[in-house]
Amino acid sequence: MAALLVVMAAGCGGSSRPQEAAIHQIPRALAQNWEGQASEIAAVAAGRDSCRALQLASSLRNEVVASRAKLPIRLRAPLLSGVNSLANRITCTPPVTTVPKKPPKPPHEPHGHHEHHGHGPGGGKGGGDAGGNDQ
Repeated sequence: MAALLVVMAAGCGGSSRPQEAAIHQIPRALAQNWEGQASEIAAVAAGRDSCRALQLASSLRNEVVASRAKLPIRLRAPLLSGVNSLANRITCTPPVTTVPKKPPKPPHEPHGHHEHHGHGPGGGKGGGDAGGNDQ
């Protein structure tokens, strides 16, 4: 990335003659725009958002390719090589998001399906004597 910025900065210098600047240097507006994009790519990559960094690098590459006719011939190859290399070095690795697991359910306690729960006379636990006579 630094090499790309150096090439752009080298091509962005001032000139006393506008025609000479247009022939030998990168147009100032392009150089400043691309420098800003390269800085943004570096910041996003440092923030570990590789997918966004790749998207930005691909966009920068597309802009440089589309503008190559505006570039001095001596700088076309280094710039195109630099933006291609930059975009090819970045691999989109989506962040791994972990969804918190729900706590496990407590074990199911048996309800004693054969027992009656106090429905009707003598059908529940504890009510009356063992012989079924309530007195």
